[in-house]
Amino acid sequence: MSAALFAAATAAVVFRIVPLACSGDHLAVAGGGVLRLAEGSSCAAFVPGRATGVTVGDDGRVTPHAAGSDALSAAKIPRTAYVFAPAVESDADQTALVTVQIEVSVPPRTPPGDDIYMSTDRSDWSPSEIRMDRVDPRHFRYALQVHRGARVAFRITRGSNATLERDVSRALPPAHIAAGEPNARVTVVVAAWADID
Repeated sequence: MSAALFAAATAAVVFRIVPLACSGDHLAVAGGGVLRLAEGSSCAAFVPGRATGVTVGDDGRVTPHAAGSDALSAAKIPRTAYVFAPAVESDADQTALVTVQIEVSVPPRTPPGDDIYMSTDRSDWSPSEIRMDRVDPRHFRYALQVHRGARVAFRITRGSNATLERDVSRALPPAHIAAGEPNARVTVVVAAWADID
């Protein structure tokens, strides 16, 4: 794609990303890719694990932007914008999968019959994407398959956006990160729920 066509295609389009880390002008995003920041943009504009929007300039560099409901998925960002492209899932990549053990403890006021779910950036934060396995009324687990070296951002819900986890101050906590490393384990303690005082 020529620079002029690339600019025309992406100049006003906002993409929704989940930043994982930022250093200098390199922004690592969920899905395993690295974008380059536009001149004048800084890492201070990005909170790791918190979804935000970016626009892509004619030089392929990204600029922070408010992400409305019409923002496109990060999967729609042209690959030419990446310094290091996100991993592509294929049948050949299945040998590079590792299992990340996710263990979740929920607060005592959790309704005993409610299922617990993981919402990830892979599904654009679908609140009931992955139903976790119940260990007992307050403990859940799931063996998440992740490509080696990739990172998956996730949050815990009871099946809807109205039931997202909250921290002790009742704010939405940063997303948890499951890293595709051998023997990886993530332990999450849910302090509260959005819908329960």
